[in-house]
Amino acid sequence: MNPFSSSVNLQDYTKNFIINGFITAMLFSAFIYLEYFDLTNKLLNTILLIISYILIVTLDKKSVFFTGFFIGILWFWWVANSFIYYELAYLMPLIVFVFALGYGIIFYLTAIFKNIFVRIILVYCLTFVEPFGFNWFKIDLPLINTYFNTYESKIQKPPLDIYMPQYNLSQDKKWNKKYINEIVNTNIKNIDFAIQNNYDLVILPETAFPMILNKQKQLINTLKEKSKDITIVTGALSLKNNQYLNSTFMFQDSKVTIANKVVLVPFGEEIPLPKVFVDLINKYFFNGASDYTSASKPSDFTIKGTSFRNAICYEATTDTIYENMKSPYVIASSNNAWFAPSIEPTLQKLLLRYYAKKHKLYIYHSTNMSSNMIVK
Repeated sequence: MNPFSSSVNLQDYTKNFIINGFITAMLFSAFIYLEYFDLTNKLLNTILLIISYILIVTLDKKSVFFTGFFIGILWFWWVANSFIYYELAYLMPLIVFVFALGYGIIFYLTAIFKNIFVRIILVYCLTFVEPFGFNWFKIDLPLINTYFNTYESKIQKPPLDIYMPQYNLSQDKKWNKKYINEIVNTNIKNIDFAIQNNYDLVILPETAFPMILNKQKQLINTLKEKSKDITIVTGALSLKNNQYLNSTFMFQDSKVTIANKVVLVPFGEEIPLPKVFVDLINKYFFNGASDYTSASKPSDFTIKGTSFRNAICYEATTDTIYENMKSPYVIASSNNAWFAPSIEPTLQKLLLRYYAKKHKLYIYHSTNMSSNMIVK
């Protein structure tokens, strides 16, 4: 009798769990990477989705754990990229592992019952699971580029000529003070270009002005003056009651309106934990920085008679921001330099399509370090 046979069998058994989970996760996540490489094919996506759904609800629970484990990596490895800019690069492997383990456990819980109908219901319920308020995992998101997604939005284009200049400013330069004059000059040049070409509206990305803009009186006056010829919508920070806000500024007819972000990024703009832990994390990992403050409700801009809902980055992929809208039009802005290069802009694009179809929206998305787009 081979004394090591049981050990070998156990290793093979464990390998099967891991291989089954990895293959299922790859099939389920393929639509993101096909989109990233511009290889999206509805038939292929549909086949891969059907196979992966069948595997998720029929595999043993240990294989399903590893399915979630690898989905956590394949969907969200890019989150760790942002830690470079906080000088916390040493935490990157831990961040990836936390996502992997978290989604591994979540998927494992869907497989604790053997009844396939119960498992199907539990898998469907994953759409409503948002660990720490992070909602970028949608179990039905892979449907977006398949034959199961038959809805096409027929929304009329707003009656405005809109210009969205393309930005590709790296994150290490964006908040470096020695580049601030160059950044401001680029913004002004883009606004002047839009004026010279008779656009009605120019949209700049999130924090296109990397400063507390409402404290820059001279720059505010310059933008007000230019707004006599064109409506300007731009991202920047603002300060109100000694609290920092991620904001969108609209300059129109020499007046300025400020809309503040409603849904903050978990662990990016706020720490979704009790205050004692928030203070400790901010002290030891973020140099004593404070969380951003959020607005209590979404804001709308009325531009030449047309209403636009304001959405800043993460909140553009939430249901909250689209409550009680007056029209289907949205101005969304993002700074994706935090995560470049990665699949994050691709996942964001797919999510915007998801919400555009769900809420029947026409979205103008102005970004930095990824392609601008119109989603409808």
